[in-house]
Amino acid sequence: MQVTSWTLTALICFFYCPSFSQEVLTDLTVNPVLLNRQHALKAAKHQQPISVFDTLSLPFLDDFSKDDIYPDAGLWKDSSVFINRDYPIAPPTLGAATFDGVSKSGSPYDTNLTNNTASLPADFLTSKSLNLSGLPVDSTVILTFFYQAEGRGNDPEQSDSLLLDFFNPTTQKWKNIWYKRGYNPTTSDTIFRLVTIPIADTAYLKNAFQFRFRNRATVSGNVDHWHIDYVFLDKNRNMGDTIFSDVAFVYNSRSLLTNYYAMPWRQYQPSEMKSNLSFFVRNNDNIPKNTSFDYKIYNNTAGTEATYTGGSDNCDPFITNGYWNNPAMSNPPIGTNVPGPALTPYTYPALADSASFTLECVLKTTPDKDRWNDTLRFQQNFHNYFAYDDGTVEGGYGLSGQNAYGGQMAYKFTLNTADTLVALQMLFNWIPPNVNQRQFKIRVWNDAGGLPGTLIYEDDYVTPNYQYVYHNTWGNLTNVFYPYILTTKQPLPSGTFYVGLIQYCCLTSGELLNIGYDKNTNSTNKMFFNIGSGWNQTAILQKGSWMIRPVFGTTSGLLGIHKQSNETDFNIFPNPSDGTFSIQSSNIKTKSIEIYNLRGNRIYESFGQALPTTLDISYMSDGIYLLRIMDEKGEVHSHKLILTK
Repeated sequence: MQVTSWTLTALICFFYCPSFSQEVLTDLTVNPVLLNRQHALKAAKHQQPISVFDTLSLPFLDDFSKDDIYPDAGLWKDSSVFINRDYPIAPPTLGAATFDGVSKSGSPYDTNLTNNTASLPADFLTSKSLNLSGLPVDSTVILTFFYQAEGRGNDPEQSDSLLLDFFNPTTQKWKNIWYKRGYNPTTSDTIFRLVTIPIADTAYLKNAFQFRFRNRATVSGNVDHWHIDYVFLDKNRNMGDTIFSDVAFVYNSRSLLTNYYAMPWRQYQPSEMKSNLSFFVRNNDNIPKNTSFDYKIYNNTAGTEATYTGGSDNCDPFITNGYWNNPAMSNPPIGTNVPGPALTPYTYPALADSASFTLECVLKTTPDKDRWNDTLRFQQNFHNYFAYDDGTVEGGYGLSGQNAYGGQMAYKFTLNTADTLVALQMLFNWIPPNVNQRQFKIRVWNDAGGLPGTLIYEDDYVTPNYQYVYHNTWGNLTNVFYPYILTTKQPLPSGTFYVGLIQYCCLTSGELLNIGYDKNTNSTNKMFFNIGSGWNQTAILQKGSWMIRPVFGTTSGLLGIHKQSNETDFNIFPNPSDGTFSIQSSNIKTKSIEIYNLRGNRIYESFGQALPTTLDISYMSDGIYLLRIMDEKGEVHSHKLILTK
């Protein structure tokens, strides 16, 4: 993406194209997921894992479905691309590697925002050395991969490019083998395109061969996106080898609730539950594959709540029949049918406090090229907030233009029982310059026939907040939810209400509040705006959700509220462990105990548990986890858990 003028206003316009008094979608300047992870690694004095194998043997396969945001260090030498499940649309399997204009830290390569006139070198993804010596020069050593432009991100322009290079071990030089210029895909373009590259040159059929992907992009923002998937290099292949014996999930699991991604535990009722789940399963072979599907629902102490098996059936090839269309597997009911075939519908038990439940779904088929893409996990949270968004931001939203001063945004929610609104959590997408002088007021409205009605409450002037928390495990966080505590708590009756804001800014195209926008959920039928001519439902073509979360009852657990303590207040042993950790402390009384993976997902939670105690997370995969204990004074104590089995 390029611009031709370097005034401050033009720089901001680089990230969006507003018309007068209209809704605006923006691209991200940073990648907040990478930013947060870098702070975590620095705080933990983390070093990149080193594989004991410096030179790899064939086959080489990575579909980027592992549960990490950086490339697998056992396969790749660098880590500047973003491994994720949010930006790609309809990938061959779960996850993809995304190339953009930000570094592994999540910040733009050009942090001074000076290099916006040309596409410059940005991300690299370099394989470890491979031993190709002794292989025949007959075009049967073949590298294949899939690529997609834009996805749910920003389209790369013609001056941008995605490139593939080969390394010559003799000359010690790289040579470009393939490239694709940027283009603006149509709105219906959700295709991952297959590229097939034979390796028949003796210059490369040697030990210490490498290949690398790289991109040229605008290096001042999280823009110009390319996504690659299913990188596969092996011998004894042919140019028509486009078939992969792999049945895989394509997207993450979604919420088990009908209306929300998360909701307050006091507001939960069994009627909020979906009756069925929905999955996208893809058979990448050209023949039917006998595949089974099972799932379990666990409570926050790892106890089993529900066990379901869909049995097994032939999963037809995607190339002929599309995604798997067997309701028992692709659209299964929520319930228990084990040990017998009859289904007992499941709803969460009556909740007396905050709670979390984990859904784990598993596919099984034989043979199967990659098992990593066969398992999904989703955590259903019941705390003190409503959320339509999934917690990951892909863009920004705002009202900008001639009549934007005094523009209003209203988000629709429904209370099942009367409750007290105490705060709004809001995520703002940072764009240069820092917009923390742009004012707005939080507002609350009642319902008037499906539109915001009478104004119930208006708070004081506030401004967007970005960097605000120091946590001794995560460090300084950027582009996360910030809690705006209401000056006066607002009791609300059961029924529909609206929360949002009125802005006192943004008259020109260079101004925008820039609320975070999640492109993986769709809440547009709950989103309304008013720029002086009455309330209208959002007309944004790119469906998504504002990242605004109303908080009820208590501010407990909100980021930025609690004093942070240190790791020396309690002992954890053994650590590393095979999954069972003992916790001791002579002076801490716990209010809550939580464990997070490094993607920020809560995998364990309990309340009022006395110390000493034992935690068991042996059902999780090996890796580093983050323990968070809140004591009765509201102080938070954190520690790393290392799980190795």
